[in-house]
Amino acid sequence: MKEAVLGIVRSCVGSIACVGALIACQILSLARAEEPDDTRIIGRILQTRDTVLKTTTSTNSGVAPVFIVVWDFDGTILKGDCSEGLNIAGRTVYRGLAQVSIENGLSQVYPRDGGFQKFWTDYTNMDTRVGHWLAYPFIPQMLRGTKADDLLGMSQMHFANVMSNYLMASSVKIIQALQAHGVESHIISASADLFVKGAGPSLGIPQERIHGIEVRVRDGRLTEEIVYPITWNTGKLERLKEIVAQIEEMRHTRVFVLAGFGDSYNTDGPFLKFIASQTLPSGKAIAVFYDGDSSEPEEYKGLFYHARHKMTVSDGVQ
Repeated sequence: MKEAVLGIVRSCVGSIACVGALIACQILSLARAEEPDDTRIIGRILQTRDTVLKTTTSTNSGVAPVFIVVWDFDGTILKGDCSEGLNIAGRTVYRGLAQVSIENGLSQVYPRDGGFQKFWTDYTNMDTRVGHWLAYPFIPQMLRGTKADDLLGMSQMHFANVMSNYLMASSVKIIQALQAHGVESHIISASADLFVKGAGPSLGIPQERIHGIEVRVRDGRLTEEIVYPITWNTGKLERLKEIVAQIEEMRHTRVFVLAGFGDSYNTDGPFLKFIASQTLPSGKAIAVFYDGDSSEPEEYKGLFYHARHKMTVSDGVQ
């Protein structure tokens, strides 16, 4: 049965690009609904880009700079959590990719039948008693031995068929608007790398701009060996600095981080603070925090632009 499931995944992978293109177009049309902060955020980012561009153009005749914004994923771009799923008032809205992986027979640790409940007990106990730093990497680790291509293909299909309906309309709108003006969106998530990369075709973001918690892949299969940094808390900031350095080395030009987006002080606070506090040649970067009614810790007072977004792309067609 496991081979039959994997066969379906493999046969679907070739059509992911077409499915993703259709979904991306559909999302673009659905994301036209205006949230209160969308226009202001987009305007501030593009204004900063223009002022930086004028400054760098007048002082450097070389390659044009690269402009990027950096996003958290779960809760910021996606309603819910791509690893854990979404439950509202005790009702499962959609299954997370951890459950889908186990139920498709991709874990050698937890069996297809009944394995998810055992995993969930282990995972939540680990998260509560030890902490996120151990629990979050455990998700890709429990998939050791799985072919990376099979896991990525399954993730892409689950996004295409289910989770793309729960992308936040506001976030999609901002991503698309910035992309149209040459500003790249990069994602740094505390979810498993091959889970969150599955959103790439649905969002129209290349895989190389999406980063999650990684384990080493050998001979095409996942191992338990963690690839550092763990993209949670300060690990997200470390990964951001690596991304900037890699782009500058590859493209032989400056990279300017114009904005950051997140929804958790614990998970996103360090990289958002870094973005908000940096000194640009001209203008000022913006760190957007989607917070609902959460109180602001002292170390972040006055640094973030507080915004709200409620609508998903599926809400936009109701």
